[in-house]
Amino acid sequence: MEIGLGVDSRFALSDDEQRTIAREAKALGYTSLWTPIGNTREPFDVCATWTESSGLPTGIAVAPLSSWSIDDLIAASKETSERCQGRFTLGVGVGRTSEAPIRVMRDAIDVLRARLPGLRVYLGALGPQMLRLAGARYDGAALNWCGSEQVRWSRERVAAGARAAQRDPALVTIHEYVRVCVDDDEAAARLAFAKMVMAYALARPGTDKTKGYRAHFARMGFDEALTDLETRRESGATEDELARIFPAELLRRVGYWGKPDGAREAFLRLAEGLDIAIVRLVPVRRNDLTAARLAFRACAPKV
Repeated sequence: MEIGLGVDSRFALSDDEQRTIAREAKALGYTSLWTPIGNTREPFDVCATWTESSGLPTGIAVAPLSSWSIDDLIAASKETSERCQGRFTLGVGVGRTSEAPIRVMRDAIDVLRARLPGLRVYLGALGPQMLRLAGARYDGAALNWCGSEQVRWSRERVAAGARAAQRDPALVTIHEYVRVCVDDDEAAARLAFAKMVMAYALARPGTDKTKGYRAHFARMGFDEALTDLETRRESGATEDELARIFPAELLRRVGYWGKPDGAREAFLRLAEGLDIAIVRLVPVRRNDLTAARLAFRACAPKV
């Protein structure tokens, strides 16, 4: 298993600090650097800066197609891959597109293969159909918020898709962000981590709970607990109130919060079954270089 490092814009970092993180990550044994993206191109530039500073491969996981035109995405990816000398991976996901999402992502890989030959492309995948599509057509499946049991379940469906397309399942990489929220104040770390999970796990009012992340967490056995939290929210409970009572079992299933001691062991347990496991940093009380260092050193592959 390869271990990469994931840093996003929640950390307020200068260009020089981004270069410092890349060099330190390499020295600590991380094998790649990753960042998510919304609808702006800055994360592409961060990836190029990281590779230029450290020589490490970098990647975007994932770019939501609901926020990008395919032409703009291809242009940014082409330029970034050139700056990274081919050591760049693009992850794409359906985002907020609700109409025919499987067709959208099937069409997307056809266009990306034709216009960006040689570029590795991962598919952000949660449900069984998207996982099978990742196995059939993509270079990897970018999972999210999975426990080790869900990783195994996902790998089985990726492998089934690969075999149906007469591909070797071993050629399809299973990749995931594993969030870590490291701080000496354990209560603050738990609160920050719970808020991060809530942003994905709780359904927005009026949305279909059988789709997306809400369905994903329901498959993991947390439908009843999440329904209770959603009811409390509708009755006026604040974000802090909900975060404080968020089920600890769910939090432990998908990430780590707490002191630096124990972070690496917990991360390795959570990463079981992955091909590329990413230490994804979640800020707590501070979002500067010092806070990032505390977390990525605690989880470093080299000890």
